[in-house]
Amino acid sequence: MLRLERVSKFYSGNGMVSTGFSKVDLKFEIGEFVAITGESGSGKSTLLNVISGLDSYEEGEMYILGNPTSGYSKEDLEEYRKQYIGSIFQTFNLINSYTVYQNVELVLLLSGYDKKDISARVHDIIAKVGLEGYEKTKASKLSGGQKQRVAIARALAKETPIIVADEPTGNLDVKSAGEIIQLLHELSKDKLIIIVTHNYEQVEPYITRKITLHDGRVVEDKRFEEEPVQVKKEDVVVAKDDPLKFFSMVRLGLRNTFNIPAKFLLLLVVFIFLCTGTIFNYASVLNQSDASFYGWNDLFSYTGKDRILITKPDSTPFTEEDYTLISSMENVREIVENDLTLDVMASVVDESESGYFYINAAFKSSMDYEGRLVEGRMPETSAEAVLMLPEEGYVANVIEDAMNKEAHIYDWYHGNSLFKEPVTIVGYGYLSEDESTELEEVSTNYLEAYLCMNQDALDSLRMTSLERYCTQEIYFAEQYVDGNSAQGMYTLRPSEKVAEGKAYIPEELSWLSSTWSIGKELQLTNKSLYFEDTFDFTVGAVYTKETLTYYLGLETKEFDSVSGSIFLNPTDYAKIFDKENYQSSVMTMDEKLTHNTAEALEAAGYKAFVVNDAVVSYESEEFAVITKTMSGLLLAGVLVVLFFVTYFITKLILKSRNVYFSTIRMLGASKANCSNLLKVELFVVLNIAYILSAGMAWLLKQQIIYDDLIEDLCEVMDFLETGDFVLLYVVLCIMSILLAARFSQQLFKKTAMNAYKEEV
Repeated sequence: MLRLERVSKFYSGNGMVSTGFSKVDLKFEIGEFVAITGESGSGKSTLLNVISGLDSYEEGEMYILGNPTSGYSKEDLEEYRKQYIGSIFQTFNLINSYTVYQNVELVLLLSGYDKKDISARVHDIIAKVGLEGYEKTKASKLSGGQKQRVAIARALAKETPIIVADEPTGNLDVKSAGEIIQLLHELSKDKLIIIVTHNYEQVEPYITRKITLHDGRVVEDKRFEEEPVQVKKEDVVVAKDDPLKFFSMVRLGLRNTFNIPAKFLLLLVVFIFLCTGTIFNYASVLNQSDASFYGWNDLFSYTGKDRILITKPDSTPFTEEDYTLISSMENVREIVENDLTLDVMASVVDESESGYFYINAAFKSSMDYEGRLVEGRMPETSAEAVLMLPEEGYVANVIEDAMNKEAHIYDWYHGNSLFKEPVTIVGYGYLSEDESTELEEVSTNYLEAYLCMNQDALDSLRMTSLERYCTQEIYFAEQYVDGNSAQGMYTLRPSEKVAEGKAYIPEELSWLSSTWSIGKELQLTNKSLYFEDTFDFTVGAVYTKETLTYYLGLETKEFDSVSGSIFLNPTDYAKIFDKENYQSSVMTMDEKLTHNTAEALEAAGYKAFVVNDAVVSYESEEFAVITKTMSGLLLAGVLVVLFFVTYFITKLILKSRNVYFSTIRMLGASKANCSNLLKVELFVVLNIAYILSAGMAWLLKQQIIYDDLIEDLCEVMDFLETGDFVLLYVVLCIMSILLAARFSQQLFKKTAMNAYKEEV
């Protein structure tokens, strides 16, 4: 069955070589109950470890059923222990956090038994060793004798042909020791039982053979019975050698996760640190990448990520039915029907231009801020306005100078006057912190306040805004002239001084006619992306600087600001520019879903364009690439640091698990089994930690958890989308697998016995 020929075992360390045992020749057969004795240090335990495959040997040959083992690798030794060896240890080597049933079940699971085949077998074996009723008792609660019985039951469970026991009674009282030896004697009838003992008198009545070692050599090999008949190789029944089943592996992994609460909680804290650090750093990189998209655009002043520009494919105006349909769509917060005013940015300048104030402002309806004024009153006419501003900053410092003062309102882009008369600032109020942030972020032109006016003023502004997006073709004196209000070329202006159907033209336009201009026909064609209209006028006057007051009622000093303009009656001006809405803007509730909303609008039959996509970054393309690359490298570096910090802390926590893994290796578990069990354990902890961390991130993102102290954290988390959470989960799963693999690599460098000795 088992034969040793000139087998020697040596140890080396600190530059010295020592002998465990030397030149041992022994042969063992089924049916023997062998006791190996000798004084301490004689090599008896070392010999038993070599026989059991827990340790290797350096010289000679050991045969199992005629097969040599000298060329066995670590994996081969694992298979050898699994098939041939049942081990009983002096220190029991039970899993103290397991019950009696679970300790015995363990070896069957490792041998590839199905769950359905295990229960009856385990109960039978437990009864055989006299522990009925203790199945659910934890091993840590048993007496020494009971623990050794569990160890014997565990050794029996696999049905190996060989059982080895190292000082099986060394920690037991006399009565318990006698019971254990009696039990082993009964088992030896159809197995090979080899025990190491220092108390020979205790085992003498039961053994069939005594082997004595001295200084690593066999000095006595005495039989008390005839040499047993050699069993044929084909008649030897070896233990089952199937791989650990997947679901059994999961069961053991889950059991190991929660069986020691303190260890589980410590691991959970470490993995929460890993998950939280990874999520936060990833969100910070997204935040930095997003910041690189701030920039400018010539066409749009309001470039917030919540704005979608919409038109109809056939270039027709929007109807109420269109607005009703769009309003019902998901994520639509508001429809700005007359959205041209969103892109008008005004320079609010004191009338005297003495430099008391110069404010960059966007327009809002005064009704939006009813009841929020700090000082003054709401506007009552189209020539009055209130300012809504941040509590700190330039405007807050000059607001008292602006109060009750007349101000000129100019187009910030082109310097044209947006209103024919100055506007009086009659009140002001403060924006909330969120509104101040929005004011700063939604514009590419450094807005400082909102200029809030009544509806009449905004309607007038709408026509002025539309004029900015139109061009005019003027036919006069049989010649064509291009007009463009946005570029200050023959701007059209309304004036009550001009009669309907008449046009007052500047002197330079009249020079096109070789004869008297007054009374001549002037044809004006107004063009935009959506319409083209032609209107006929009669020249009623030609104004100059000297006649500006006479014809138009304007002061001479205003000539430079209106020079080159064509003045029309307000009714005629309205006919040209008071149009239906060919373009509107949809404002979304969640800016992260703006592109999804744009896709839904496209699917509904509208043209949709996310305005923020048109923003040109202040950074160069090359610099943006460098910035993103550096952010990516920084994230990778942080992940590496988090990985190794987590690994070293996890290694300290799992140091107590070294005994567990060394024990199951001695019981026949392969390196792959141990590694997979560890992966399951860490994977389960990771999932719990990730759910907690991602849940917290989601609560911060939704601002369900919110406080001024964590406002920045909430804003950073707002950049995370569902896809990001999935990506981070995959990354963290990979990290947990790598952690388990690295820990396994360190743990399994040594033999099972050496690893166990280092821990105990």
